[in-house]
Amino acid sequence: MPNAHDTVTAYFDALVARDAETLITMMLPAAHYVKIGTDAGEVIEGSTGIATYYRNHVESTEDFSITFISLDVQERDDVAWFYTQQLWRLKWQGTPEEFVMRMTGVLEKTAEAWKFAQIHASTGLAIS
Repeated sequence: MPNAHDTVTAYFDALVARDAETLITMMLPAAHYVKIGTDAGEVIEGSTGIATYYRNHVESTEDFSITFISLDVQERDDVAWFYTQQLWRLKWQGTPEEFVMRMTGVLEKTAEAWKFAQIHASTGLAIS
């Protein structure tokens, strides 16, 4: 089983690869799952909206690259958490964008893999 750090980096690899199905399987199918994004109303509570969210995300994104500024992943027993700051370059719904993305999250260890239980994202200033 990959460790929590490898799971976090695999998440970002799947985002860049536009691999919605891998992203969906990485999320914890639980009522306490939460994903908070950067757009107004971009909140998923519980696991029922995960598939729709990630399929829409990858369909709306092109020419995606992520450069890590920092990444810290801590793992204790069956819980892990991460913080990352990254430079995102992409076309979002056809519009080129470049900005700093800041994310935190919590993972839970299941019998088969580390799964994301919570993700929170915020953007820094756009790169001009």
